[in-house]
Amino acid sequence: MPDVSSTSPLPRLAGGFCLAAGLFMTAPAAGQGAETQLDTIVVESERTGRPSRDSVRSPTDLTAPNTTGSRLPGTARDIPASVEAVNQATMQERGNRNWVEALQGLTGFTAAIRPGAAGIMSARGFTENGFALLYDGIRVSSTTISARNYDSFVFDRIEVLRGPASVLYGEGAVGGAINLVRKQPSAVDQPFEAITSVSTPGGVRLGLGKGGVIGESFAYRVDGVVTRDLGQVDDNRIRQGQINGALRWQVNERFAATIDFDYLRSSIDNAYWGTPLVRGAIAPALRRVNYNTIANNRYDDSVLWLRARFDYETDDGWRLSHQVWNHQANRDWINAYRFAAIPAGGTCRFRGQSLVNGTGTDQVCRMTWENLGYDHRFTGNRAEAAYRGRISGLEVAATFGVELAQTRWTSPRSEVTSLQLVDPFNPPATDFFSRGTARNQTVRANLTQGAVFGEGRVEVLPGVKLVAGFRSDWLAVDYDRQPANQTYSRNYQPFTYRVGAVWDVWSQASLYASFATAVEPRFALFTLGATDTPFSLTEARQIEIGFKQGFWNGRGEVTAALYRIEKTNVPSTDPLTGNTVQVGRQSSQGFEIGGSYRPVDEIRLTANLAMVEARYDEFRSGSADFAGNRPPNVPRWVANLGAVWSPDPKWSLGGSLSYRSSIAADDANTVKLPAALIADVFATYRVSASADVTLRVHNLTDAVYAAWATDANYVILGRPRTFELGVRARF
Repeated sequence: MPDVSSTSPLPRLAGGFCLAAGLFMTAPAAGQGAETQLDTIVVESERTGRPSRDSVRSPTDLTAPNTTGSRLPGTARDIPASVEAVNQATMQERGNRNWVEALQGLTGFTAAIRPGAAGIMSARGFTENGFALLYDGIRVSSTTISARNYDSFVFDRIEVLRGPASVLYGEGAVGGAINLVRKQPSAVDQPFEAITSVSTPGGVRLGLGKGGVIGESFAYRVDGVVTRDLGQVDDNRIRQGQINGALRWQVNERFAATIDFDYLRSSIDNAYWGTPLVRGAIAPALRRVNYNTIANNRYDDSVLWLRARFDYETDDGWRLSHQVWNHQANRDWINAYRFAAIPAGGTCRFRGQSLVNGTGTDQVCRMTWENLGYDHRFTGNRAEAAYRGRISGLEVAATFGVELAQTRWTSPRSEVTSLQLVDPFNPPATDFFSRGTARNQTVRANLTQGAVFGEGRVEVLPGVKLVAGFRSDWLAVDYDRQPANQTYSRNYQPFTYRVGAVWDVWSQASLYASFATAVEPRFALFTLGATDTPFSLTEARQIEIGFKQGFWNGRGEVTAALYRIEKTNVPSTDPLTGNTVQVGRQSSQGFEIGGSYRPVDEIRLTANLAMVEARYDEFRSGSADFAGNRPPNVPRWVANLGAVWSPDPKWSLGGSLSYRSSIAADDANTVKLPAALIADVFATYRVSASADVTLRVHNLTDAVYAAWATDANYVILGRPRTFELGVRARF
């Protein structure tokens, strides 16, 4: 297949955008002529007015509030950006076991789980730390370090904002933001919820949850879930438990206080770190082989969240809030995690070492053994004042706030680089400590963060709203690596902003345009080595136009966006001097469209499509010039299609198709992995009004595909065909 990434698609995208907009905007006229119209029934929480998690809702629902795309009150239609959300009922219907699986069905997203970064994603041409991962609106710096494999059962919904989000959440959010919003107490009694399932090749999952009221002033919510799984490769066993709880005290009609906690603990035997590529291609015969087989293998992980929030509302439109939090995460693992397939007569090379394969047969080279741990502590608080009302006859919403936070990161590590050739089908269990001399290091880093932020929206004309926001950050890093004696202190003071406009063309449709900026460090701020200190933050900017429309009296909605993002000041090698300088550039431009449609009560359809042209405009590493290449793990096309048919009140049959075009495995684009098409199907039988049973098949065709390319030598493979039988109950 020829590579056409160097040709600009913007004219074609603009034409496609206009055509799609024209087709969908004819829908209201067609619907108005219909003889029968049904009103949309929306179940809302008495306390918040938000859509209930009891009802399956489209991710593009324009009537639902979205707290991730803006700090201002309003619905998804009021935000001049591309936003989506998937609620609890939808995640259960789709069989999403964790937040990463839920993310993959949203427009333009691909994602994967690997032990060292249990949540890596790609959208709009950017990956991994290019996204801010939030937990109830709180962002822990560095997505790849802070991400965990949280079970989806504990969340009310998962919201996403595509495009630069630094104006809301600080550095490192060029590609967007993902917000994991947990279930909360309600002023009305909530039913007892239970889910349980068994799946191949040995998975068991059990979740329980309950919310209710205590007296006249208190409400509570408790959720817990445990999983056991044999994993997708040999000798891989996963055990995880998670419990969340919250207590809300409504002191009076104006003042409320909420305290909550979350605790996650997981342990993995022989964690799956990847499958080697053979001559640049996936070898299906190696699909089940686990190369992380060492005698003293270990992977332990825990996270504890403690939070408190205080809210006060006045009678003249003001809302004051103060939130404090403490996050503590610990990890400890011993593993082998770099692999390469070496043909007979070939040579394995890594970090100055080399080993010739003289066995006469193809072998796999294991390169690095690591004993790594860290203690990650993150404390902070945020104070906000929000106003909604009328000023000089104009409808106004505004919020201002300050945020202070402190990160303390300690990471002792012991690494052995020792090349070992093993049988591709029977890698032996090897003692980590017998492989060679360990390189012992301890990294200690402190990151102090302060920010002032604000956002406002004013309706300057009937149906025309102007929106603007800013964020001024102060970041101070203190770094110490011993015994290498690498120490430094560095301050950064980035300023980011967003301006936009929303025009309500008619009651169910709006057009929007926005311009946003963002900043990003070379890596996670508190892991930058001493050699990275000369570099400032990279800068990014995005221009986006789009439209959002509901049609046929709530039976359908569609959103679409056309955007361009440019990132500058990327560290790149100067070909004349060989020095690293900040002259690199990266860009992406693309088109997204998504929506849902319910032609009759018994059928629900969802679909989305995203196309992005991403490239390094100027980027060198050493003597290699990558200009014109596509960044790794960025597909040109991502599409999802889903359908659910309920022929009678007791049965629901459904399925989905997910497509991702080919991806590059490395910056040089020397290895390209083929496209993937994944099919899921399910059948649900309602035993009673409060219980149902579901049989589900994930990856129906048992496709072998790369969920994520670690580098040109090995990849993380997607989940194989899995059968699951599950039961849900509410009473």
